[in-house]
Amino acid sequence: MKIDVKKQDIVTYVYFVCSMAQQTKNGMFGALGSKSDKIGGIFDRWINIIPESISFNKYFLPLAKEQAKTKKDISVYSDFYMYNPAVVGIAPDVIGLKIDNKIIPFVKYDDGKPNKQYWVAQENCPQIEVKSFFGKKYMVSLRDQHYSGKYLIMINAELPVDYLLSFFKSEDFSADKIANLHMPDDFIVSNEKGLLSQTKSVQFGKNDLGFIEILTVTTAQEFMNTALKLNAGEIPRYFMGVTERNVKIKEDKFEINKTMDYFCERQTSGLYRFNQEWLFNNRKEKTLDLAFKNPSDIKIIRKNSNSLVVEAVNDTEVNGIKLEKNKQYNLNFGVFGQIAGEEYFLNKDLVGYLPNKQAELVAKLANVIKTNS
Repeated sequence: MKIDVKKQDIVTYVYFVCSMAQQTKNGMFGALGSKSDKIGGIFDRWINIIPESISFNKYFLPLAKEQAKTKKDISVYSDFYMYNPAVVGIAPDVIGLKIDNKIIPFVKYDDGKPNKQYWVAQENCPQIEVKSFFGKKYMVSLRDQHYSGKYLIMINAELPVDYLLSFFKSEDFSADKIANLHMPDDFIVSNEKGLLSQTKSVQFGKNDLGFIEILTVTTAQEFMNTALKLNAGEIPRYFMGVTERNVKIKEDKFEINKTMDYFCERQTSGLYRFNQEWLFNNRKEKTLDLAFKNPSDIKIIRKNSNSLVVEAVNDTEVNGIKLEKNKQYNLNFGVFGQIAGEEYFLNKDLVGYLPNKQAELVAKLANVIKTNS
């Protein structure tokens, strides 16, 4: 499900980040990052909050309103409080709803609670986390930040690199100042290769900023039950795809000649997890689970630094990608850096193996709406 992102959808988020930058003398630091940032770095880190309200206001709440049989004006409340999460704890991404002019908190803040359990879930209200992934990502991950009992919405977001230019005005840049950007030929002896170019004009005021795509709705617990758990210092190895080989390796040159089922076991999720015989095993790396139609139909021929050369014994599939009988392919992998603490990882193209809880979440939202209408 793809949802268009308009300028007006993110105005409040842009203002929130600007306020955050101005209120923090030395930039964002501590619990919100590992270094001191200026406003550009703060935007880069906080851009992931943008899909929260968009996904609810444009997708989940219309479904819930239809189920609740109401035409009332309903919108989501996101967390715009400023605080240090290391001290206060982290509020759910959706802290409540507004039905007409009535506020329905899903969680309330109470710093009189012991053990810093300040965010108190409200009865019969769903607790929701939204995880957003920007750009081309091959894997999704989750740290268990007291997510027990919470729904998990996973979203892929595509915003252009210049999305913030929509909030600049062309009149802020006078023509005489822009003219100073034009470089005279006095500095050039030869530019026959065309490697130097003049500053191009900037387009401001775009309203269409990209889209978000809802990957799945599940629960944090189901994600952790399905995904591969890594500990501090370990390195995730993720799957990047398949490329067909133009030149086949002859059978007498096979270096491994074992089928994939020798290296993995099927999990209750239907995914396959790699065992101690796996070719990429080392002390720190862990290869994320893969989906095979039948692992015995894939014969491994050779191991390279970040790929495996395989041959399809029969027509088969890996992560939904079709492999044709008797053809040879490279299965390509990438590695991420060492992780800082316990974290759960899954190849992004396998989120369909997570139990889908969208209908359940929408029903709970509809019940909250009906109860408070």
